[in-house]
Amino acid sequence: MSSGIRAEGVFPYLALAALAAAFIQVTLGGVVRVTGSGLGCPDWPLCDGRVIPVFERSALVEFSHRVVAMVVAVLTLSVAALAVRRFRAERGILVPSLAGAVLVLAAAALGAVVVWTELSWWVRLIHLGIAEGVVASMVVAALAARRAGDAEASTAPSSDALLHALILVSAAGVFLVILSGSYMVGYGAGSSCGTWPLCRGSLLPDGAAYVVHMFHRLLSAAAAIVLAGAALMAWRRGAHVWGVRAGALLAGAAMAVQIVIGAWTVWSGFPIEMRAAHLAGATLLWAAVVGLATLYFMPRRAPLPVTAHGVRLAGTGGGAS
Repeated sequence: MSSGIRAEGVFPYLALAALAAAFIQVTLGGVVRVTGSGLGCPDWPLCDGRVIPVFERSALVEFSHRVVAMVVAVLTLSVAALAVRRFRAERGILVPSLAGAVLVLAAAALGAVVVWTELSWWVRLIHLGIAEGVVASMVVAALAARRAGDAEASTAPSSDALLHALILVSAAGVFLVILSGSYMVGYGAGSSCGTWPLCRGSLLPDGAAYVVHMFHRLLSAAAAIVLAGAALMAWRRGAHVWGVRAGALLAGAAMAVQIVIGAWTVWSGFPIEMRAAHLAGATLLWAAVVGLATLYFMPRRAPLPVTAHGVRLAGTGGGAS
């Protein structure tokens, strides 16, 4: 029993550690890309035939990305192992934990393919999508475990169809924005529009590179509008659902920060630091939106009975519905 209690206490922190490592890995992947360090280590798994690379910027940047990827793999697989060992009956914890393990192994395999194909844009796009999937899996696992251990997390189910749709569309929209950004950079249109919010005074100026760049901005604007509506409605209508108000506030704040980062990236002339920060901000926004969706859609427990004095009765409720 004591080991089970320890496992329940450790699991959320282990999932959060895996989430933090996954975030750092995605951010470093952005640094690798914007600094042109993708072939700093031209072979895999070694770096130019060495276990420890030469002291040169591109090699060190790429090698650090690989080292963090190994840490992510170890932590994510540990999360899955602990979930299988202690939480087999908790599908909300087990399923995202196993999904994270599968995705992190797929990401490792694709990382090698990226090097072997000499940075093909479509492989990098899939690689980024899978890495964001690992982030999402760890967000869901951590929140599910946190809620499972919270005696005050009993709430009544919500049946707000409009809010359901807005949250789902927000999550899908943010994910597509991230992938469209990867495609834009792979196409070579990342810095084609040097003004914001319009490009050369137009929504869709002539020229393929400008169209690709502005499509990313327009998709971002559409996703932001939907997310703003979802966050506002979740704040107003989600008071009875555990954690939803905090999730709505975090998602809204992350969206606002990302808009500022995106605009400042253009206004400052697309410096490397801001381009890397833009991807980091997108990943934080993705994690926040997934967190909001998890908090809202997570299977809810039945409310605990309350006495006439407003005291919840222990041991008489809290089972999964």
